[in-house]
Amino acid sequence: MVDEIITAYYQLDSEFGYDFVYNIDNTPKNDAEFKLHNHDNLYEINLFLSGNAEFHIEGNIYRAHPHDIFIARPYEMHHNVFLSSDKYERIVIFISLDFFHRNRCGELEAFFRERSLGMGCQIPAKIVDREMYQLLMKVNRYLQEGAFEIAKCVLLEFLYLLNHIDEPLTLPTVEDERVKNILLHINENLTGDLSLDCLAETFFINKYHLCRIFKTITGYTINQYVNHKRLLLANELHKKGQSLLEASTNAGFNSYAHFYRMHKKEFGTNPRSQR
Repeated sequence: MVDEIITAYYQLDSEFGYDFVYNIDNTPKNDAEFKLHNHDNLYEINLFLSGNAEFHIEGNIYRAHPHDIFIARPYEMHHNVFLSSDKYERIVIFISLDFFHRNRCGELEAFFRERSLGMGCQIPAKIVDREMYQLLMKVNRYLQEGAFEIAKCVLLEFLYLLNHIDEPLTLPTVEDERVKNILLHINENLTGDLSLDCLAETFFINKYHLCRIFKTITGYTINQYVNHKRLLLANELHKKGQSLLEASTNAGFNSYAHFYRMHKKEFGTNPRSQR
């Protein structure tokens, strides 16, 4: 539970196109607030300030250190895992997908898009502390003072520096290389056969053992993960103009009825209400 909010600037749906939240949890817990999740229409930038935590994303684990920055793009499953109840302090910025087009800076989106699933997600403090940390502190200050245009300009400068990092980023720890490879395979073959039997045969692993280790590492069963990713893809295709039937078929569902049931179960709404 958030105990203190230093700054809360919610403008995703406005002309500014981003949210900026600086908050503190005095006793963080691995509960529903920090469960595995994804964002289907925005990028996340997480500046870790203090605490004892890891950042988990698509089977990769990044150990958090003060002033590290973590990145997630749409459809990447991620969450924080707290290793103790030490005070957790962070700044999170959510940037809408059309922010870059709206501000005529499409080239600054490259850092988020041009990387492999779950890789290149941690910018170490030694890089952040040169200029990026101070820029985010300036954004925080200007937002508090109501200087919103200046804050956006500083954020753009931060994004420029993000895209001009020319040093290696932190490599993640992989809890199980097999699960990591299966996650990549699933995300690259959503329209193919992703049944448990097929995955077990493809990766030469006992299917019951596969079920156990996949659930332990991701928090999802294989079917839950596959259906979730297919639902996200179907929603994206529908937003781009495909009919729901076309989108569900092109996302890998074997029937519209199956897509409808999974959508209702996952999101609690009729698919037609999502667009």
